[in-house]
Amino acid sequence: MSEVSDAPEAAPDQPQRKRFDWLRTLQARATRRALLLTALGALLIAGVITALPLSGSGNGLVGYLDSDIIPIAGSKGTKTFNEANPGDCLNWPNTTPDDAEVVDCAQEHRFEVAESVDMSTFPGSEYGPDAAPPSPTRIQQISQEQCQVAVRRYLGPRYDPNSRFTIGMLWSGDKAWRQSGERRMLCGLQLPGPDNQQLAFQGRVAEVDQSKVWPAGTCLGIDPATNQPTDIPVDCAAPHAMEITGSLDLAQRFPGPGLPPEADQDAFIKESCTTMTDAYLAPIQLRTTTLTLIYSTISMPSWTAGSHQVSCSVGATLGNGGWATLLNSAKGPLLINGQPPVPPPDIPAERLNLPPIEFTEPTQQYYPDDSSSYGGSDSSSSGTTATTTERDPSQHMPGQVTETTAPAPPPSGNVFNPPPPDAPAPAPEVVPPPAAPVPPPAPAPAPDPLAPPPAPAPVEPVPAPPAPVLPPPA
Repeated sequence: MSEVSDAPEAAPDQPQRKRFDWLRTLQARATRRALLLTALGALLIAGVITALPLSGSGNGLVGYLDSDIIPIAGSKGTKTFNEANPGDCLNWPNTTPDDAEVVDCAQEHRFEVAESVDMSTFPGSEYGPDAAPPSPTRIQQISQEQCQVAVRRYLGPRYDPNSRFTIGMLWSGDKAWRQSGERRMLCGLQLPGPDNQQLAFQGRVAEVDQSKVWPAGTCLGIDPATNQPTDIPVDCAAPHAMEITGSLDLAQRFPGPGLPPEADQDAFIKESCTTMTDAYLAPIQLRTTTLTLIYSTISMPSWTAGSHQVSCSVGATLGNGGWATLLNSAKGPLLINGQPPVPPPDIPAERLNLPPIEFTEPTQQYYPDDSSSYGGSDSSSSGTTATTTERDPSQHMPGQVTETTAPAPPPSGNVFNPPPPDAPAPAPEVVPPPAAPVPPPAPAPAPDPLAPPPAPAPVEPVPAPPAPVLPPPA
């Protein structure tokens, strides 16, 4: 990046003018129905656009303009820069912010001052008289640290994080820092336009609707490095991300003070944007362009700040989260990423008027458990198939005594043909008391020790073997 100190010195006869370095910051990103839109910008150095690294996910520095700085003594811009106060509105010719002057905010202007920041009052030596000018990265940090807080404080409850206005910062540049010791910066609000210029607007930001709306037929640019929309109007013949087809004022549909519910917003915006887009593209049908209808709803901070409008647009998204690059209007010879759209086949007329198909709500069927021989064992009375751990009474284990369960009593209440009352139970049978037990026999008397032993039992004679039987003589 070329620094101002490397630029050639101005000729003596050249009029002395002061040039400002522009810093543009991101606003909080609005959530679209198709993608998350991020406002992006670029670094402009002597007319050359170069990307600046951004840090963080919130508001951040977008651009840094470092023009050749001429000695600033006596220039109109110097007087305006030194005398600007919060609430002042500045205007200048289209490309010469060094000719800025304070104008009535009811007139067209390009910058609204929120706060004048004098960095010479900051502690430390970073902004001292002998300190080097801050680098673009440090300028980015200063913008995030000082201007975002200043703008929030300046707008108060009218601060809209999704505003079409961006936070900007004016400063006098490296040469004024070195030669004149200039340490002041102006934080404020601006409306970004094409070619890294600021669009003119009327009225104070806190007094106007800050919604991101543009006239129908406006095309919004695309950053080729990120394939994300820039929310900056461009010529539709140039590369762009989307084309505006109309805008809606939700305050007319929802006149109450509170934020409309998200579902109600979505239904109203979708229906209205579809009608507007069809009318804008007629006789071309949206489906033949292969583009997608895009819109956003309004968040609570935006609604509270007075932003009640939304834009309807068409665009095409990529599978990687980016946007397709469009050339020409959707009503003309449209190109999507360099190729003409391929319309889908037409829907036959007979398919557009098909009779309604009767839809029968499926019913869930329940089956009793097959392992049970009757309903009250292991399945509930409703017939569910839930299994239980109780044993089937029809199955017996060895030695198991079958227990008989008495039937449940009939239901009480007013029923037809109730069963006859049960017969009275018979009187219990009187069982006589058991007889007294028979006493055991008396024990045998003990033998006399002086008595002779008993005689041995007689031995029976052994019979003689039978005589052999001889055969008769011959």
